[in-house]
Amino acid sequence: MRARAPGLPIAFVGEVPEELARAALGPPLAFRRAACDVGLRQLDALRIDEPGSAAACAAFDAGWEARVAEEETWLRSSGARLAVCDVPALPFEAAARAGVPAVGLANFSWDWIYRHLAVRQPALLASAERAARAYRQAPLLLSLPFAGDLSAFPRREEVGLVVRRPRTPRAEGRRRLGLDGRPAALLSFGGIGLPSLRREALGGEGEISWLLPEELPPARLAALGLTYPDVVGAVDAVVTKPGYGIAADCIGAGTRMLYTGRGDFPEYPVMVRELPRWLAVRHLPGEELLSGRLAEPVRRLLEQPVPVPPGPLDGAQRAAERLLGILG
Repeated sequence: MRARAPGLPIAFVGEVPEELARAALGPPLAFRRAACDVGLRQLDALRIDEPGSAAACAAFDAGWEARVAEEETWLRSSGARLAVCDVPALPFEAAARAGVPAVGLANFSWDWIYRHLAVRQPALLASAERAARAYRQAPLLLSLPFAGDLSAFPRREEVGLVVRRPRTPRAEGRRRLGLDGRPAALLSFGGIGLPSLRREALGGEGEISWLLPEELPPARLAALGLTYPDVVGAVDAVVTKPGYGIAADCIGAGTRMLYTGRGDFPEYPVMVRELPRWLAVRHLPGEELLSGRLAEPVRRLLEQPVPVPPGPLDGAQRAAERLLGILG
């Protein structure tokens, strides 16, 4: 959107670090820190804290009306003409009350996730139903690949895969990261990480260069002039749990993925079913990951050919055109 309409004022509302939003979006940008949803609480990178998630959702929903009113007031006072949401329920409700169109962009929705987990955490059913009611007010959802149940949205359009591509050539990225000619593997488990994994346990006997999450804080990447997709493009394999973000980064870079399970999360079987069409992937049992036995699975993964993606990677462009069309 920024490339097509450089002067478009954009406001970012959320809880990510402000510097990340400004680096991604550029000016003119207003940043407003506000809690839009709970998502899920995690015990670690691979385990969902289901009771903690249910309690957090209940606490968040207890202030629902006040939160919606605050967001509605802000939308009106800011002069917003469009809200783009991925994919908290609250802004859909607030935007409907403010008379602002709210368009979703997602491959799953929280009513689907919470309803699935409510089998063990019945308190989440109320959050699922609240989210579905909010989503039903959306005039449009732009649906991404690897989609789950998005039926709460009454109108849906597929836009294709939205990916972040490396900006730095692979050879230059490897040089800046200090990688030599050996195959390189990146361990990527979001902001939580897996502290139990240590370099000395990973093996490879000097045949594989390992990049660990704690070695790549945002400050270091900025100092190297690299983005996270640059790192994904510089390595030969990524060891991770499968989710849309890291999968899209790997697809955009043509990098292989060694993936492990992530608990009873309903997006997981969808990703596992669809990913082999887009990527060279290999499953790694959780016990092998936590034991650090990664070298041999990485070697086997590197023997697999990288498939040609079955669809275009221009979802960002198509979504931007659709959103700018709504803005007129």
